[in-house]
Amino acid sequence: MVGSFALLIYIFQERNKIKNAASLVILQIDELQTRVQEIQSYITDQGLNFSAFYESLPLMDENYWSEYKHLLIRKIDNKSYDNFNKFYQYIACMQEQQELLRNLQKNNFFVLQNMLSNAEYTFILETFKEVDNSIVTSAQLHELLNSIPKSEDGNSAQTFSNLIEQLCQRNPNIDADRFWTVYRNKRDRFRAVIDSNELIPYTPLQISITLKAVLEQYKLLEILGTEGYRKLRKLAKMIDK
Repeated sequence: MVGSFALLIYIFQERNKIKNAASLVILQIDELQTRVQEIQSYITDQGLNFSAFYESLPLMDENYWSEYKHLLIRKIDNKSYDNFNKFYQYIACMQEQQELLRNLQKNNFFVLQNMLSNAEYTFILETFKEVDNSIVTSAQLHELLNSIPKSEDGNSAQTFSNLIEQLCQRNPNIDADRFWTVYRNKRDRFRAVIDSNELIPYTPLQISITLKAVLEQYKLLEILGTEGYRKLRKLAKMIDK
C-alpha cells in the first residue's frame, strides 16, 4: 500500500509537471505571435522603422520551449516538434537583431558624450587664450574655481579645477566673468548642433535585411494549426472560447 501510494504521488507530480510545462509553452507562443505581429508592422515600403524596433520590449526573457521540451517531446508528433523548434529559432534571431540595434544605439550615446567632453576641454583652452589679458584678484580666482559645475562622479569638475589652477598660476590675469561667458557661448552653440539631429544616424542595413528574411520564413511556418499545438492546449487543460 505504501509503495502504491508513493507511485500515485509520483504519477500525479509528473502529470502536473507536464501540465505546467504545456501551459507555459502555449502561453508564451500565443504572446510571441502577438509580439511578432507588432514587429511586422515596423516594416514599411521605406524599410524598417529602427526607432520603433529599438523601443520595443525584448521578445522573451526565458525560452520555455528550450526548458521544457524534454517533458513534451513524447506528447507531440515530429512535425509539430520541428515547427516549434523553428518557431523559437526565428524568435531568437529577431531578438538578436533587436539586441544588436540596442547595443549600437548605446555605443552611439557614449561616442556623443565623449565628443562633447573633448569639445568642452578644447573650449576651455581656447577661452583662456582669449581672456588672458584681463585682470582678476586672487579672491575672484578662488570664486572661479568654486563655481565649476559639479558632475555626478566629480571627475570632470576636478579635471577642470586642476586645469584652471595650472593656467592661473602661469598667468593670473584672467577675467572670470568673461571666461565663463565666452566658454558657455561656445559650449551652448556646439550642443545646439548636436541636438539639431543634423548628424547622420548610422544603423547597419544588415539588421533590416536579416529581420525581413526571418519574418518571411516565419510567415510560412504553421503553429496554431498543428496537431502538437492542439495537444499541448489539451494537456494544459486550456478551453478554447
